[in-house]
Amino acid sequence: MKRATPLAYRNADAPAEPGQAAIARLADLSREFSPGVNFVIHRTLESVEEEWRRFEQFADCTAFQSFDWLTTWYRHIGSVDGVIPVIAVGAFANGETALIVPMAIHSDRAPRRLCWFAQEQCDYNAPLLSPDFSRRIPLDRFLAAWQELRALIKSDPQLRYDWIDLEKMPRLVGTQINPFTHLPVTVNPSGAHLTQLGDDWEKFYFAKRSSATRRRDRAKRRHISEFGEIRFVTCTDPAEAKRTLEALIDQKSRAFARRGIPDIFQRRGFKEFFFDLATNPNLLHLFHISRIEVGDTLAATNFAIVFGDCYYHVLASYDDTAAMSHYGTGALHLRELLAYAIGRGLRRFDFTIGDEPYKLEWSDCSIELFDHSAAATWHGWPINLSSLARRRIKRFIKQTPIAWRLVSYVRSTIGSLTHSGDLKSEHSVTSRSAPTKPHQTVACIMGDMDLLQPLAAAQIPCAVVTRPGVPSLYSRHARARLAWEDFSQNSEVLLNAMLRFGRAQRERPVLFYQEDAQLSFVSRHREQLSEAFHFVVPEASLVEDLVDKARFAALAKHLDLPVPASRQFHPVAVEPHELDLRFPVIIKPLIRLDRWNNIFGLRKAIEARDTESLRALWPQLTDVGIDLLAQELIPGAETQVESYHCYVDNSGSTAGEFTGRKIRTYPLSYGHTTALEITDIADVRGLGRDIVKRLSLTGVAKLDFKRDPAGKLHLLEINPRFTLWHNAAAVAGVNIPALVYADLTGAPRPKTDRATIGVCWCKPWNDFRAALGSGVPPAEWVTWTLRCESKSVLSWRDPMQAVRSTLHRLQTPRDSAGAKNLKPRDWIGL
Repeated sequence: MKRATPLAYRNADAPAEPGQAAIARLADLSREFSPGVNFVIHRTLESVEEEWRRFEQFADCTAFQSFDWLTTWYRHIGSVDGVIPVIAVGAFANGETALIVPMAIHSDRAPRRLCWFAQEQCDYNAPLLSPDFSRRIPLDRFLAAWQELRALIKSDPQLRYDWIDLEKMPRLVGTQINPFTHLPVTVNPSGAHLTQLGDDWEKFYFAKRSSATRRRDRAKRRHISEFGEIRFVTCTDPAEAKRTLEALIDQKSRAFARRGIPDIFQRRGFKEFFFDLATNPNLLHLFHISRIEVGDTLAATNFAIVFGDCYYHVLASYDDTAAMSHYGTGALHLRELLAYAIGRGLRRFDFTIGDEPYKLEWSDCSIELFDHSAAATWHGWPINLSSLARRRIKRFIKQTPIAWRLVSYVRSTIGSLTHSGDLKSEHSVTSRSAPTKPHQTVACIMGDMDLLQPLAAAQIPCAVVTRPGVPSLYSRHARARLAWEDFSQNSEVLLNAMLRFGRAQRERPVLFYQEDAQLSFVSRHREQLSEAFHFVVPEASLVEDLVDKARFAALAKHLDLPVPASRQFHPVAVEPHELDLRFPVIIKPLIRLDRWNNIFGLRKAIEARDTESLRALWPQLTDVGIDLLAQELIPGAETQVESYHCYVDNSGSTAGEFTGRKIRTYPLSYGHTTALEITDIADVRGLGRDIVKRLSLTGVAKLDFKRDPAGKLHLLEINPRFTLWHNAAAVAGVNIPALVYADLTGAPRPKTDRATIGVCWCKPWNDFRAALGSGVPPAEWVTWTLRCESKSVLSWRDPMQAVRSTLHRLQTPRDSAGAKNLKPRDWIGL
């Protein structure tokens, strides 16, 4: 919005004749106490063009009230739709123009609507105001003038209307209060954003972006430059502007289709409207059309208005079909535009309407917009009430993150189904030739969605190897997939399948693993796998010591680690009273086996309070038929279990770390984690670091501790593998899988700060049962879950994997005789 033109004050030091001073004072009084505003209605734009163009040169107004913008809209859209211009020119008592109110009657359907001229096409709707309007016309006089204007419009039979609909009105026009916001208004569902520019781009950039962000921007620019020379092009002739605008429209239309948003460029006259503005040689100085070229690809485009001292960022897009878009071609273009605006000496950069996150990152001022709606006849009452309700619902949805994500998901899902053919099109006008798509190293994931989601969030291409029915196998992020039932069986066949996949890639994929069986598979075949994959894994002997609980107990004793006393035994070889441990004790298998699960279910361990209760369990333990571990129980609930997580690179430096605690498990005792929280506990972190150092461990690890009633930490186990905790930690700002990927591929490490405290994760369908068993009221659990920042499987960006996984489970009977013998050999998508 243009700044108000400063008022011309007479120099107080200049000599003045007494008579002249009296005359000047009378003139001032007549201006101050003028009776109001006298309106004249113009039914055509031509009749008011001369005065409008003169007035907008010094009036307070926005770019969207310029004569060229509105008359072009009327030529291509308004006249075709039967819109009747209602241009009200208000004058002070002395005949000077006080304001211009560009309005229109939409008569294409009943009831007839009085609204701003080109209301839908303008991000801001407001009158053009004389610089001293607010000083000369008090609020009560304006409200009276508005009623007179309404009556004047209705006095013309051809201008009758049933309801008033005024949208997207900013509070300020220049430096003056927008008088129309004094009407009964509601807040518009969307806001707008603006930033003040400086005189120097480098100073502005340094003030807005941290050093880490600037480093990341430079790294991304280097990656983009690998695709070709980067050029920022400002269109200087109509043909060039048209070609760039065609690319912008194509990019925007694809984005609209993908997100399920109606394509504005499919509306009658919209393309012609923008093409006219962009190619009119008389208007090139008012509009800035630019693009980012990378080699032969039009990577990003924009359409903007330059009005007064402000740059209005109206339309922008980027080619999301180009692989380089992963590195932020749109963000690169925005930085170039900000630098361009500063170079032109502009003072403000207006991001216009919309609350996209990138606008919040750069803006230093939010612009609240208002709507006014009122019925003028009984025909207008229903539509007026409907409009008010619609706006309130829309604002509630947009201001409620959960509701907005749900609506966005449903809309994008419908859009992807409706426009799937369009989105798969192989040709786009954004490329002048067929550029070679660059290669990005694939992450091969042995695991579930909690390992896939942090990598997908870092925009890393993924392949998935896991059991049939696991949701990650059906994720849209899985470019290739291999269903494998049991990672402890047929390891040679699995090895051959993995090697075949790895060797088929241009670069060795990065291998991730989440379960003990997968960890053992990678560790025991590390030499062969290293020929086709990158991965991190501790030394082979250390892996075996940590996976096998008996070997871990021996290692802990050797290193004097703070573990509870334990003993390995076989139920056939000893009696319950011969364990020589203090009760209560817990019994668990040395390694996780289906044989244990078949008898004791999902519980990782069982508890015996005394010798007699252990003796009662003995027949079941004997039926398991394997060596077991008995361990003295550390008293306390599952919430006393805390953990330290880290990634130690090959140099021995800790690249990422965080701590956490369990909230709930299912089953309630010794079950699997269903809810957790990221913490920042100093003694957990300190003890974890010390143990990792004593083990000389490199790679990733999770150390579980339990805090006794005296506050002392006892080490329970160490898992040197990726875990479900990494999903929540990535949301909290420590993306360990992405750090590992960056180190193994030579890419810049993602920014990593200390993890945000309080980020929670849950597995809703299991946690609901755990919460009920813990006595948590359902309503309280629902509220907590909705606030939960990270959820296993559930993702607005990847919804169908849960549906497909559920369908697979329903179609595959649990007792199917062949289920355990399924050994697929073929990759899908290889």
